[in-house]
Amino acid sequence: MALPYAPGYGYNPYQFGQVNPLQPQMDRLANMQAQYQPQVPQTNQGILWVQGEAGAKSYLVAPNTSVLLMDSEESRFFIKTTDNAGMPTLRTFEYREVTVGATPAPQKQPEMSMDDKYVTRQEYNDLRGKYEELYGLLETATKPAPDNNRKGGRDNGKSSV
Repeated sequence: MALPYAPGYGYNPYQFGQVNPLQPQMDRLANMQAQYQPQVPQTNQGILWVQGEAGAKSYLVAPNTSVLLMDSEESRFFIKTTDNAGMPTLRTFEYREVTVGATPAPQKQPEMSMDDKYVTRQEYNDLRGKYEELYGLLETATKPAPDNNRKGGRDNGKSSV
């Protein structure tokens, strides 16, 4: 039997309707390999929208995961994070538009009355004088009174009352 020959292509064993007997096995092998390919987690490229804080609280998140949730009702977004046990924590942020090239407005500090927090030198000196006066009175009140009846540490049988 002569080998089938296609001009310019060399030997071709399947030229005249011949079937490769290993083809079904190769197809099954390819199917089995496809089944056991590791599944690559697909990342969500879209924006997740929720309706307010209630929607963010009710959004289910897998354990050990963080999700950015955008509020569809207000200028807020939420970051919901879960720990190993699946217990969630929800953090809320507000956002605003920043225009390019514009200088940011300085943050205005709330006005505080410094009269309540600090004293003047005169007030300090007055308070110090009162303190020294009270301290002197306290020292004199707690000193033991000199006892004239004592001689050598004894009272010689006399009552000091």
